[in-house]
Amino acid sequence: MKECSSRLASIMALVIASAACVSIAIAAEDWERDWTVVTMARNGSWGVGIDYPIAGAIAAAIRECRAMSSGGNDCGAAFAATRGGWIIGLRCGDHWILGTGEDLKEAEVTALNREIDLKQLYVPDLPVCQRVLTVDPRGAITTASPRLSGRQ
Repeated sequence: MKECSSRLASIMALVIASAACVSIAIAAEDWERDWTVVTMARNGSWGVGIDYPIAGAIAAAIRECRAMSSGGNDCGAAFAATRGGWIIGLRCGDHWILGTGEDLKEAEVTALNREIDLKQLYVPDLPVCQRVLTVDPRGAITTASPRLSGRQ
């Protein structure tokens, strides 16, 4: 009986150690990814920054946005950040919407839900939203895609 409980304890210790190693490996993988940050200004300027410390990614996105902007801007007033996900930026007149997601569809749904909330709760006469940029998990940027919502 004593041998059986000792063997069971050894197996349980092995299972726990294995689970801990897997958890550490998964956590290490997440922490090894760079941050991707997108900021947009009301005037249509935008910037994307990619860096390991999030502060570096934010600073790079703001610098890029300011370089694109002429005159005063609100670059950095709002931004979206992800590690290994997608970011979509929409412009609705002088309003902007940023959506993130694990995959493109999730980012589109997030952005669409924010558009609906903005229209229903704050800006009833919100102009039609146009997609300005899409950033994939590798940091590749696609600009001027078709609008996300189907409303006129």
